[in-house]
Amino acid sequence: MCVTRAGKVASVSNGRARVDFFDGRALDDVDVSVVKAKKGEFVEVFGNLALSVLSASEARNKKKAWEAIRKAVTPAPAGAF
Repeated sequence: MCVTRAGKVASVSNGRARVDFFDGRALDDVDVSVVKAKKGEFVEVFGNLALSVLSASEARNKKKAWEAIRKAVTPAPAGAF
């Protein structure tokens, strides 16, 4: 199974971008030379390669999906049951 991550481009320089991911990771360095992403755009990333530029709507949907996954796999606090 391949899992992509989505995030917002914080900066771009020489075909590389710093991307702020929705999955809770810090900024990461990504190759955006294939999709020519610009600062402020949203990208879908596999490994460290941007595969596509996302619309704001697509990015919101992916962020909601990551939040649901994170909530589903986060253990309940001790004594919650």
